Parts: sequence; structure tokens; C-alpha cells
Amino acid sequence: MTNSSPVGRPPKSTQRLSKQLVLQTALPIVQEHGADALSFRLLAEKLKVTPMAVTYHTGNKRQLLADLVSLAFRDTLKNVTEESPSQRAHAILRAYCQRALLNANLLRAVLEDVSLMSEDLAQITNELQTCTQQLENGDESNVLLHLLIDYTHGFVFSASSGENNPLTIKDYLRGIEWILVRMQNGTED
Repeated sequence: MTNSSPVGRPPKSTQRLSKQLVLQTALPIVQEHGADALSFRLLAEKLKVTPMAVTYHTGNKRQLLADLVSLAFRDTLKNVTEESPSQRAHAILRAYCQRALLNANLLRAVLEDVSLMSEDLAQITNELQTCTQQLENGDESNVLLHLLIDYTHGFVFSASSGENNPLTIKDYLRGIEWILVRMQNGTED
């Protein structure tokens, strides 16, 4: 007789598998290598379980990515307390950009499939829209909102495009401050 593994279920892992554990394992993979690098097989190897066990806890890959987006951007606005529209917009954008820099690959996935957008991302957009409408006296076209969002995403993707990238959050905030000061002062420089 040989000492081969018994037929049937694989032995239980030393840790209890949960959705939270899968998400905590998956997030760094996506942050570092992108959504395409994420697979149930890779997660199963890291967690010492079967790919089917991972799928059982997370659903399909689209659902897993949606849950990762939710986890990555949860409570982004938690510490935003500023009240004036300009200061609040600045604080919202600073908090969002800091999270987006850590999760640029997830943000890319959201822009490729907007159905991955979490409630927190929607809340960030809504809060920022309120601020920009106050700054623009109710511009229904949301020009300032779109400008700030596009600027933020452009910065995030540029700043996350390589290890030797010199861009910092300070560079981003200088641009945001430049825009918001001009909106607050009503100048058209």
C-alpha cells in the first residue's frame, strides 16, 4: 500500500475559508498585477484550497471584482468633514485619489465595466457633484465635476504607470487647488 492521498474531498486547510479571507488574499494580487492576473486557481493555491472552494465563497470573477472594488473604496469619505464647497471638494478628491492610487488596477477594471462600481464610489461622485454644483451655481452640465474626475483618473493612471514615476499626491493636490481657487474666485484665467 502507498501513502497517497485518499480519494474524495481534499483535507481541510488549517484556516477556515471565508469570503473575507478570499478578498484579503485577492486584493494585493489585483493591486500589484491587475485584474487579469487574478484567477480562482491562483487564489486556491495561495489559500491551499480548491478553486471550487474559492468560487463557492465569491461567485464568478465579475462578482469577486465587484466585491474587491467595494472593499477597496469602503469608507473613503469617512473622515471628510469640511463644509464649504471648495474645501469639501478638495477633501473628497484627496481621499479618493489616495485610495485610487493604491487601487489603480481596480479602478481600471471599473472603467472597463461600470457595473463594478460600488456604492462608495457612487457616493463619492454624488458628494463631489453637490460641491461642484454649489461652486458653479447649479451648472446642470456638470462640467466642473467631469473635469475633476477626468483629471483625477488621468493623474492616478499616470502616477501608477511605473515604479520610477516621480508624481506624488502633492502634485495632484496642486492641480486641484489651482482649479478650485479659480472656481471659488470666479476667474477665467
